[in-house]
Amino acid sequence: MQCRYSTASVVTTAFILAAMSGAALADDDGLYIGAGVGGASTDQELNFASAPPLPNVVDEDDTAFKIFAGYTFDLPLIDLSVEAAWNQFGEPELELLNDSELTTEPTGLSAFGIVTLDAGLIDIFGKVGVVAWSLDTAIDGATLDFLEDSGTDPAYGLGAAFGIGSIEVRAEYERFDFGDADADVSMLSASLLWRF
Repeated sequence: MQCRYSTASVVTTAFILAAMSGAALADDDGLYIGAGVGGASTDQELNFASAPPLPNVVDEDDTAFKIFAGYTFDLPLIDLSVEAAWNQFGEPELELLNDSELTTEPTGLSAFGIVTLDAGLIDIFGKVGVVAWSLDTAIDGATLDFLEDSGTDPAYGLGAAFGIGSIEVRAEYERFDFGDADADVSMLSASLLWRF
């Protein structure tokens, strides 16, 4: 029985596959920057708004985006990263009983520690950190000073990433606790990052 493949063709194929794997699983060590877009959900209790037409709760969704930068330490089996991000969680709007419009504007500057499990072509990661947040509320464009708030609280998230060379695509879920404002903000996003 004659072998269909020569030793040279087997070696060449193995070399090509190894090169492709090396491109897909490039060294992650170093700086990176990125941006993402997705949807954010704001769930806020308005403790000072117990009388009509103001609602007691705002639970609305809107388009959100973020920009971020970080540094990754590439270790065997896992990567450890530190990351800072600025989030604009959209401007959720709520129609009031008197045809006025209540708008909230949550933003946040966050810092995370990230652990990534190298799982082949797709990596899985979890993140824990803090968010310095600001939450403004307005009716028909007029800011409600008594509902302006800010603070620093915990944040966390998880996601998956796929990278080829210096480019990486992420899908992730993040949750931010706006404690003093009795609000929680969650964000589901897709991001594109570039490693230096």
